[in-house]
Amino acid sequence: MSFVAPSSLGPFASAYPLSPTMLQHSLTGHPLLSFEALAKASIDLPPQFVERRIGNAPNGGEFAMDRSDDADVATVIRSIQTSGNWIMLRFVEQLPAYRELLARLMDQIGPAISPATGPGLTVRGFIFISAPGTLTPFHFDCEYNILFQIAGDKQFATYRPMAPWLPIDRHEAYYGGGDNMLPWNDAYEADADIHPMQPGDGLFIPYASPHWVRAGAEPSISLSITWQSQWSQALGDAMQINPLLRRWGLPTGDVPIWPKAAKWRSIGCRVARKAGLL
Repeated sequence: MSFVAPSSLGPFASAYPLSPTMLQHSLTGHPLLSFEALAKASIDLPPQFVERRIGNAPNGGEFAMDRSDDADVATVIRSIQTSGNWIMLRFVEQLPAYRELLARLMDQIGPAISPATGPGLTVRGFIFISAPGTLTPFHFDCEYNILFQIAGDKQFATYRPMAPWLPIDRHEAYYGGGDNMLPWNDAYEADADIHPMQPGDGLFIPYASPHWVRAGAEPSISLSITWQSQWSQALGDAMQINPLLRRWGLPTGDVPIWPKAAKWRSIGCRVARKAGLL
């Protein structure tokens, strides 16, 4: 059974890896992606991979963990209609059934991505369970991502991965151990490319594309499959070594846009790591 509609793969391949694009899927109703199954998955995952955050953080604000009570995350998921929280199950591929699901998805999208960026590397899975109206504040993720909407609706706003939305200092700081949250300017509201999503919709989000997400009037479930490529890994190396190059008075170059690559900085980063400089 193909979870990703075959008719979606051609447009996706044409847009990949630079442009957001919608896909269609048949994952709604999958037994691993029900609220009850996800409540159980939250128990099976090691606790450090389960996050409960506030649901009312503004863009540019702190996306804080919710420690307002001692409720376990499984209970919060089962009561997500009223709990007012945002839940993330991170690296669900640690659970065998979810690992198999992600492998099947990657088998289906692999032929669309490999001609451009090669095979998908470091494949990860994330599941998001959001209370009605929850805002996931403005941030970026240093990976390629397809988000599959399973339950509820949401608006997903994307931006190009460049200044002013993604300042280079924030990109570099991430690879130095910083977080992935971004400063917000109200003028950015008009710059957004808004993608309305319903169950059965998927959205490809390019590497490091800044975005914010708002859930609709019903509880939301979304599954993300993410991956890297040799190109994205080289760019990460470049972002990591840039501060060191500046300290030495050396040029850092621009943030490359695919297919331009950061080959020499990537090599330099690997050498610097071996030398204990990073």
